[in-house]
Amino acid sequence: MKKGFSLIELLVALGVLILLAALAAPPVLSAVERGRVARVVADLQTIEVALEAYRTDHGHYPPVTVSCMAADAEQVLQLPLELAEGGYLPKNERAKTSALLEDPFHRGSTYKYAAPEPYWMNGSMQSERYAVWVPSDFPSCQSASGKADDSANCPMSWAAWSVGPRPQKAKALSNKAPAAGFTWYRGLGDDGVIGRYKQKDGPSWSTLR
Repeated sequence: MKKGFSLIELLVALGVLILLAALAAPPVLSAVERGRVARVVADLQTIEVALEAYRTDHGHYPPVTVSCMAADAEQVLQLPLELAEGGYLPKNERAKTSALLEDPFHRGSTYKYAAPEPYWMNGSMQSERYAVWVPSDFPSCQSASGKADDSANCPMSWAAWSVGPRPQKAKALSNKAPAAGFTWYRGLGDDGVIGRYKQKDGPSWSTLR
């Protein structure tokens, strides 16, 4: 006659399995985060190529999208649909925002984009330009001081970024992201944004340094 496992033996075995799972979880989660960060870096380089191609063809960068409607919060500062409509980036018809490239840290939404260019507000093109936050020590961007700049001489041409691994924690910093260095993602476990920005008549820069 076969002897079955006792309740104590089953509980011990279950405890061992839970312990092994707990030990394995951090490396797995770290690998997932690293993989998503690598994808963000590659996608932002693709976005840079698209933005520069658009400027070559049109003489300016595409407009910014903003909204004062709570229902449109996910569409604020989305990648310009003009990039998809012009064939500079592929369309993504599955997403509500026709998401172009989807931010792997914010499923269903695009990467963010801002530039001192005219902007869409609730579907209407505005005559004024969007004000981007520029640190006082731009382009190194380590200073906490700076100003919102919508002038034609703004030292930053554009910025594109991912909300990062923990967007809810980073939300409080979003009004100065991604140019302000204190909003940047620094490594595993951090809650900052991951971005690229371009110096006017100069090079582009990555926030990952």
